[in-house]
Amino acid sequence: MLEIKRLSVATLDDFLSYFDHRAFLEDKNWDGCYCQFYLNTQEQNSSSSTELNRASACSRVETGAMDGYLAYEGDKVVGWCAAGSSLMYPGLPGAEETVARILCFNVDPDLRGQGISGQMLDLILEDLQARGFEAAEAAPNKDSYSVKSYRGSMDMFTKRSFEPVVELGDGFVLVRKYLT
Repeated sequence: MLEIKRLSVATLDDFLSYFDHRAFLEDKNWDGCYCQFYLNTQEQNSSSSTELNRASACSRVETGAMDGYLAYEGDKVVGWCAAGSSLMYPGLPGAEETVARILCFNVDPDLRGQGISGQMLDLILEDLQARGFEAAEAAPNKDSYSVKSYRGSMDMFTKRSFEPVVELGDGFVLVRKYLT
């Protein structure tokens, strides 16, 4: 059974181990991101390195400036999702205190295609609602079969009653679901 845990100082070692050893076995282009891309400025992204991203992740977790969820099967991390207050991700329009954003999924390469992202999304939506968020947004690619599926598929979100809000360009669309 899949369980999620929020990223925290207590789960930081699990997060680091997952990103150090499993997250990008099949895509070395993103190896070393430690899910800092949406938290960094463009300037920071252009000069980032694996070491800098890892250190930034540690610092941001310790200060509460990074949020997300680890998915576990037993004691093993099988996935990650960057999700939290929209204020953490100002690069997307309309950031508000009462709106959460769900921006990046990563499932262990050995377990992809088994519906883990959808299971994670269901559990994350429950937790975001319990945390008091009024709505959740995501930015999937309109093409469900895109290589840019790290943001989740449009189908995954529309099946959960997310509705399009605005085109973001580059094939992405901002979608929203009200939680209350």
